[in-house]
Amino acid sequence: MNSPNSLNFINDITNQKDPNYIQQNHIENPQHFDDPPNNNSNSENIMQIPPEEKSPAQELSDENEENNKKLKRRSKREVIGRNYICKLCSKSYLSYPALYTHYKQKHNTNNSSGRGRGRPKKSILEINEEKNQYNPQNHTFFSKEERTGKTDPENEINNCIDEAFKDLYNVENKNRIEERNIKFYNSVDEHPFLSKFKNDPHDINKALSDEHQIADFVLIEYLNKMSKFCNPNYYVKLIKFVTLFREHVNMINLSKNKDNINANGNSKDYTENNDAEDVPDSSNEFITDFIDPEGKNDDLGYNRDECIDLTQNLCHWMYENNFTSSKLSLISNDNK
Repeated sequence: MNSPNSLNFINDITNQKDPNYIQQNHIENPQHFDDPPNNNSNSENIMQIPPEEKSPAQELSDENEENNKKLKRRSKREVIGRNYICKLCSKSYLSYPALYTHYKQKHNTNNSSGRGRGRPKKSILEINEEKNQYNPQNHTFFSKEERTGKTDPENEINNCIDEAFKDLYNVENKNRIEERNIKFYNSVDEHPFLSKFKNDPHDINKALSDEHQIADFVLIEYLNKMSKFCNPNYYVKLIKFVTLFREHVNMINLSKNKDNINANGNSKDYTENNDAEDVPDSSNEFITDFIDPEGKNDDLGYNRDECIDLTQNLCHWMYENNFTSSKLSLISNDNK
């Protein structure tokens, strides 16, 4: 059983042939190096038929054989049969190998003929460089092209909150929301977290003075700080992610908070009444059981890899700012 403060991901497994396996083929009557060659072209072993004794059928057969020998080597100037045409320069060739060589030498590509297998896979070095460049454990994660930018606190954050609510709590998503035991809300004002976030002054220079602040305020602080690093489009996605993460924390800790009642007479959420110390503890379950149950993948707009990165970013930020003592780490199959 892995530690609750670890993120797990499953590596792909590819079946490969055993390189040590050598197939043994049975060869009847093998020829050894010291055996004399069996050369049928040796004039001493072939009976020659005098021309005057050949039948018309034999003469026709000899003529066809001679013609076939002439056709074995086709001229470069030959036009008939040049059915393989280069799409880049319109040159024609008699065979596909000739066209392939032409593409490779003249156009510097192996895939121009249309037989390519799509975009080449990234090398391990390229993948590691990308991970280092967009490190999910700090704000450089948001420097990727589709994420980078800035969301203005005064004019854009509240609009992003409204947009995130519409994307998450719409009619098409209702079944997806409710099957995860999340309460469905009809307006931002009804939502205990998003309404609180919308009424916040969004002072990105302010810092929470107490490390034991209520978890909801810690999550709002995180969103305010990250507005400096990501554009409004991705910021909407970030708000939705934090909202879903919060919903899962409250669902996991429901039994711990059932006796706390809010002003409306309803039970308070766990994150409304407790600090963020234990918030990262359910990160594994959030990714494997909540955001991507049964491999549904993307039904709420996030794939597993992106959720792992965003979870790391949020939880590492809380750890660095002393809101939790839990530090997440990735565990691959190689380390198990």
